Amino acid sequence: MRQAREAFYREDEDEALELLQDGLRLAPTNLHMHYLAALCACLLSEEDTLERVCTHALELDARHPYTLACEAARYLYLANYARAEHLLHRALELLPGELDVQVGLGIVHECAGEQEKGMDAFQRALELDPNNVRARVSLGMAYAMNGEYENALAEYQRAKAADPSIENPHERLGRDYYMDGMIEEAAREFSQAVNEEPDQPAAYFYLMDSCNRLGRTDEALDNYEAIRNRFAHRPDITCGLFEYFRMRTEAENALKELIERNPGDAALRLRLANLYRETGQMEPATTQAEAAARLQPDHPDTHQLLGLLRFERGEYAQAIHACRQAIRHNPYDQTAYITLADSLLFLGRDQESQAAVEEMERTRQEAWRRYQDKFSGQDRADAGF
Repeated sequence: MRQAREAFYREDEDEALELLQDGLRLAPTNLHMHYLAALCACLLSEEDTLERVCTHALELDARHPYTLACEAARYLYLANYARAEHLLHRALELLPGELDVQVGLGIVHECAGEQEKGMDAFQRALELDPNNVRARVSLGMAYAMNGEYENALAEYQRAKAADPSIENPHERLGRDYYMDGMIEEAAREFSQAVNEEPDQPAAYFYLMDSCNRLGRTDEALDNYEAIRNRFAHRPDITCGLFEYFRMRTEAENALKELIERNPGDAALRLRLANLYRETGQMEPATTQAEAAARLQPDHPDTHQLLGLLRFERGEYAQAIHACRQAIRHNPYDQTAYITLADSLLFLGRDQESQAAVEEMERTRQEAWRRYQDKFSGQDRADAGF
């Protein structure tokens, strides 16, 4: 639990959720763990995990404040911010001064775009724990969104002092400037981050891109060389950055190397297949998608991509098979329905194509009704939510 909270506070929801799930296997009635697991699953968009955790919390004790907080995480995922806020306030009435619930309230306001309320919530969290890294960083982000960049940097620096393992304050501020289109200021901050922590790769990428946007080509090339020299042996940390910055050749090479190290990783093969498709390399894209499907035959995204690839290659019968597989594993996959209908149409099977379109519309309406029921709380009516 302690390790999970530390990971959550430094915004590593993946590690936190893994630790919390391990913890729940050891202590299945711990509702505090349920709440944090639900919140992490929400932030990671892991809907199945979120539903499972919240349902189990309701079965244990529907009136417990941590169960209320679990349901708040569920409503946060559904973008029902008012309901989430209401439930967290109810939880705080029962558990006044509970840090994790207070942080959760700040996250709800943050997601809702309610900056002033978010700042107030995180400041209250810092009154409870002045060294809470997540609250410090979130408060800094709120300052940055208000254009108060000096205050933002001060909060990032305080967070770094509390936990030296987190992101460099100048790198984080650089991203704030970068997202606001203030590229000159961003480049200055990324340069300082590189100087302070030369073994961290992200700042190099952002600095390279910022210099390129500013027309400082020589500096951009210098940073590219620095990336190659310092991190060529670490595709595990550079691959995602290559993909983010649309450096397709480098991303392809990094993914290939990672697949050589982990040939059974279906997700890596799916990423490479998508990359090949983006660059018009249809045959290797299909090869990688087929390999991913063999490794993970019940993953709908793999079959959906295979359907698209088969369709784009004019292999309509095979596209139909792949799309039906995608729909079997995810009945609400709209893209698979569209590709299926188009493939049937190209084969002259007009009635079947129309039936696929009608089925797509029916499932779309069903998904919308399910969402509305969840959003409104109708599906939790028996539990009083």
